[in-house]
Amino acid sequence: MPGGTLVLRDVHGHHRDPALWPDPERFDPRRFLGRDPRPGELIPQGGGDAHTGHRCTGEDITVHLVATLSTTLADLDFDMPEQDLRIPVSRVPTRPRSGVRIQIPARTPLTTSPGSPAQR
Repeated sequence: MPGGTLVLRDVHGHHRDPALWPDPERFDPRRFLGRDPRPGELIPQGGGDAHTGHRCTGEDITVHLVATLSTTLADLDFDMPEQDLRIPVSRVPTRPRSGVRIQIPARTPLTTSPGSPAQR
């Protein structure tokens, strides 16, 4: 390959490969509950081994934040309005054409018991 050639890994295609993922188009934040991804199965924050290759310097904190929030996010009640979620693969970096918009219904106000700080 000539010097200066831009090479991109097809992360979008990889993460939708039916040979790796059952029902690859379904968002499933519980895929890895109880196990770590096998090598080459998931491409987070760059490619390669985190100990020997190039990865994002913020990967550790990102992984911990996502792990901390994953249960809350998986159980989040939301609606997705009609939008264009096609991803143009001719643009780098890319994102869904319309972005991703969600609507979170208003939560029911918390009830308090007599004598709680909110009642004083």
